[in-house]
Amino acid sequence: MNTVFFGNLAVLTLRKPAEAARQLLALKPGREVLWLAFFLAVVLNCLVQLGIELFVSVPDIDAPDSETLTETESIPLVLLKSAGAMMLSIVAFLFVGRLLGGTATFDDMMVLTIWLQFLQIAALLITLVLSITFPFLMLLLLMATAVLSLYITLHFLNEAHQFGSLGKSFAVILLSALVAVPFVLMLTPSGPV
Repeated sequence: MNTVFFGNLAVLTLRKPAEAARQLLALKPGREVLWLAFFLAVVLNCLVQLGIELFVSVPDIDAPDSETLTETESIPLVLLKSAGAMMLSIVAFLFVGRLLGGTATFDDMMVLTIWLQFLQIAALLITLVLSITFPFLMLLLLMATAVLSLYITLHFLNEAHQFGSLGKSFAVILLSALVAVPFVLMLTPSGPV
C-alpha cells in the first residue's frame, strides 16, 4: 500500500462509497494498525481544529472591542474530545446497527470510521487553506463536507452491517445520534448552553 493506493481509494470513496467500503473491509488490518491509525486521526484532527481556530478568527460578540478572539481550548482537552467522539461513533454505530439486524464487527466499524475521519481531516485542511484566502467559502465548504460525509456514512454502514438498505443505515445514524447526545453533553465542560 502506498500513497497512490490511498489516493485512488479516496477518489473511489467519493464516487462509489459502497465499493470503497468493500475494499476497506477486505483489508483486515491488525488491531495494532487500527489503534495506531485511530490515534493518528485524533492527533491530526486536533491539529486541524487548532489551525482553524488560529487562522480563522471569529469575533466574540459578548467581548469588548479590544478582545476579538475567543479563547482556544487546551490541546489535551481537544485530543480527549476528539478521541471520545470518534470512539463513541464507532461503538454507537456498531451496537445500534446490531440491534437493527446488522452483522458488523468492532474492527469493521473501526476501519470505516477511521478512513472517513482521515477524509474529513483532508476536507477540513482544504477548507482551512481556502478560507484563509477566501473566507466567504468556509461555511459552504463545511456544509458540503457534512453532506458528503453523511452520504458516505450511509453506504459504509450499509456495507459493514450487510443491511441491503440505506434506510436502515439512516436509522442507525439517527438512533446513534440520540444515544450519543447525553454523552456529548457530559463531555462538554460548561454543559449545554
